[in-house]
Amino acid sequence: MILLHRLVRLLVVLLVVTFLSYALLGLLPGDPTTQILGLSATEEARAQLRQELGLDQPLLVRYADWLGGLVTGDFGTSYINQVPVAQELAERLPVTLELLVAAQIVALGLAVPVGVAAARRAGGTLDQVLTAMSFALLSTPVFVLGVLLILVFAVTWQVLPATGWTPISVDLGWNITSVLLPAITLGAGQLAVYARLLRTDLIATLQEDYITLARARGLSPRRILWRHALRPSTISLITAVGLNLGALIGGTVIIETLFGLPGIGRLIVDSIFSRDYLTVQGGVVLISVGYVLVNFVVDLVYAAVDPRIRHA
Repeated sequence: MILLHRLVRLLVVLLVVTFLSYALLGLLPGDPTTQILGLSATEEARAQLRQELGLDQPLLVRYADWLGGLVTGDFGTSYINQVPVAQELAERLPVTLELLVAAQIVALGLAVPVGVAAARRAGGTLDQVLTAMSFALLSTPVFVLGVLLILVFAVTWQVLPATGWTPISVDLGWNITSVLLPAITLGAGQLAVYARLLRTDLIATLQEDYITLARARGLSPRRILWRHALRPSTISLITAVGLNLGALIGGTVIIETLFGLPGIGRLIVDSIFSRDYLTVQGGVVLISVGYVLVNFVVDLVYAAVDPRIRHA
């Protein structure tokens, strides 16, 4: 019953998101036929192409036709490239997924030790320094941070590439090199959020009665911190990881454009400028499904992390 309820909610979310995006695209100035035929095309040729593409139909009719094809797995064909949208998405998806995973690894890999160190010496010099750095990262837009990192690591030191992408199948080393700078840029803001959140929850957990009992039994502070306090303090962190996926996906649009990565975000941006509506819709569906599924997995992880939730 719970699974059925979640599936129904997923379908409702997809319908609302896809319809709103489809309607908003129709409000954009410009015409796909201009991108295809050029500015010198006659109005008769544009009208004929609109009819062939179905753009002369009302919005609801076009959306219903697109939705009917989506049910059968047909995302449509790109107006500009004449390539199936599903094929374009499949080619771009690995880049975006790798960027998202790398950004989360950077954010969580640094946030956990930073948050633990700050909570262990709450109010101390280290905690104050980490707090100041967290606020600095939170107040810096990703595109500004990206430009600064490019200036330092790509232009000044020339240790990392500013743009470009190397697939894993071609060269693993160059792949890591090409994804490192974008992942740091994308994960920096999340690092600050995760570290502050973990620090706050960990300080509260260390004041619980069972922690006092563990100290009375003579357990070492390190064992108490890592074995007994850290795990129940990650509930809010797990929630933030799931909710911030939307922020990360939104960030990929900027990061992939800034660093020249051939991912879903850059494909959506290019398709918006070229009025390639079907490609934009395919990207929106993919992002919406991924976001809802990740939050569904987060709900399942709660029970694995905190036995109290599982028993309830």
